[in-house]
Amino acid sequence: MLGVAQTMLQPAARVERPARALLGWMQPNEALLMLTGRRQDVAPTDEQRQLVERLRDGVARRATGIDQSGIEQPATAALTPYIADLEKDQAAAGLIASGCRVVLIDLARVIAAQPLVHVDHADERVAAAQLGDIASIARVSLPTTQPVELPATFDQAQKAWVLTSANPNLRLIGAGQGQAPQGPPVLGFSVALVTSFVRIARYRERYILVDGYHRAHGFLKVVPAFVSEAPSFEGLGLPPVGMLPQDAFLGDRPPLLADYLSDEVSAAVMVPATQKTIAIVGLELQNVG
Repeated sequence: MLGVAQTMLQPAARVERPARALLGWMQPNEALLMLTGRRQDVAPTDEQRQLVERLRDGVARRATGIDQSGIEQPATAALTPYIADLEKDQAAAGLIASGCRVVLIDLARVIAAQPLVHVDHADERVAAAQLGDIASIARVSLPTTQPVELPATFDQAQKAWVLTSANPNLRLIGAGQGQAPQGPPVLGFSVALVTSFVRIARYRERYILVDGYHRAHGFLKVVPAFVSEAPSFEGLGLPPVGMLPQDAFLGDRPPLLADYLSDEVSAAVMVPATQKTIAIVGLELQNVG
């Protein structure tokens, strides 16, 4: 079965995307790998080594502590109709039921835990928002679920349905079965683009961005967002891999979302573009004995 998956997921030609990376908070080897486009076969230059040292020094020179007082404000009356829509939306209603609340948050002062943001994607994600119209901004930062077509291709040789998307929120969300008209039963999986929100968790008196990094970077202003209380680190809900070291965003000099744009602690990089692929494979197995 592993051989089938490997055959279907052969790497395509390398494509890179522009990003801003918080190199000053990374370990030196990781920062240098980021600067070389994550290519193990490329040696860092002396200039790149000096850049990493300078950015790490930029973090070390910062005053300790963080002041996020006044970062959160109650949602305005203008948002009341839209919040009512969110309460009827399946994805949003689940978060509200679990304790998330809609507030106005100053994104520039929220702590970042993700090492980089794709700058082109950030611009795309907020293009539909009308600045000055808080409801329009909320429709981007806290979207209701919309129907999305997910083109799938069928690989006859592998007997597999394959779905690919640049959106990492492409997920298998359930299994099911049905009955074809005048035919045998149909067994399969439900696939969807899971709705993503600008979502912040408050942990140890700190506001940390959990989801919606590219929209947050695109806005970098006061916007409607979900905020919840995290009683434990696990309660933050951060991905288990791909984040900055914990002592970076929980330490004395944590990075803020505004720091992605600061040449004192971060830098422009080119990194490999990634895609999410789901393969639903039909196998016929014959066991002996």
